[in-house]
Amino acid sequence: MLCLASITCRAQHFSDQYIVANKGKWSLEIPEVQELVHIVMAITPVGLADSNLVDHTTTYYQKVLSHFSKFKDEKIVRWINQELPQRYPYLKMDACGFYFDGADNIVKDKTYDQLSWAQNSIERYIPELQQFAIKTSFRTFFQENQSYYESLRSLMKKQLTIDKQWQWLENKFPLRYDNYRITFSPLVYGSHSTNRFEGNNFRQTVMFICGPITHQKYSVNVTEGFMTRVVFTEIDHNYVNPVSDQYTAAIYSIFNDRAKWTAGKDADHYEDALSVFNEYMTWSVFTLYAMDTYPAEDFRIINERVEKQMVNLRGFCQYKAFNAKLMELYQAPGASKRVTDLYPAILEWCKNQ
Repeated sequence: MLCLASITCRAQHFSDQYIVANKGKWSLEIPEVQELVHIVMAITPVGLADSNLVDHTTTYYQKVLSHFSKFKDEKIVRWINQELPQRYPYLKMDACGFYFDGADNIVKDKTYDQLSWAQNSIERYIPELQQFAIKTSFRTFFQENQSYYESLRSLMKKQLTIDKQWQWLENKFPLRYDNYRITFSPLVYGSHSTNRFEGNNFRQTVMFICGPITHQKYSVNVTEGFMTRVVFTEIDHNYVNPVSDQYTAAIYSIFNDRAKWTAGKDADHYEDALSVFNEYMTWSVFTLYAMDTYPAEDFRIINERVEKQMVNLRGFCQYKAFNAKLMELYQAPGASKRVTDLYPAILEWCKNQ
């Protein structure tokens, strides 16, 4: 499970019309060009071998292979394969800044220069992606699967409780956002990311995540908690990271000792002390949200799963102790319920470990 954090990215192209249509709202989307890029990645040698990058477990994945594998030697497939796995989040994020114009032409959305954290990674591939879409009848495939996509959207709307998360986060942090845009694909498994944009007095955060989670053995609340964690730990980067930026000197001093805080696995993808701390903090802030939201027994199950994920699967070896300390600080008699006010105390605790 790789959750890549956001950096500030200013988009100066939010039109008045766009703002009126989206302010105070959130959306849940499977963007067509993004799905095209996910399908190309799924049939690359890297995508075929990496079940964390591409979800291999679904019937939909088998349909993708059945329809598109015969085109695995196309030029665009070879080119995209050379970008993987390192450029995976950049490619899928920037793909959301393009759309089909009603025919077979892929055009750029004027709202964004790019949706990833750097130079636009997919723009140079657009002509070949367009040719691939025509040659493979991608748009027909995409339309034929609309009922499946809609069933996923419907289930996710029930599981995500975005309004509740949005309200909680803005009660705990000073930043305010005008719009949440959540994109997903049924081909995504463990690699999630986020970025934030600002322009024309309008702030937007965009998340790139997996599809809904289903568990037969867990209650509705626990399943909701598992799915909420997926999007919450992307959304809250957009609140946590700007606060962390105010404490960079302390964070770099404490978390530069990587051997103390990381133990390989996913943690190796977080290259500096600030990104390591932000991952600890964003997942632990989710714990606070879950504690405030779910009955005690459901919370226990959710929290135990999160701690196991972070320590055993992701390599953030001090997470269980960090998480327990943040909960203690949050629950202390007379303590502030604003997460921003907990930073000095949690960093002091970290320094003494």
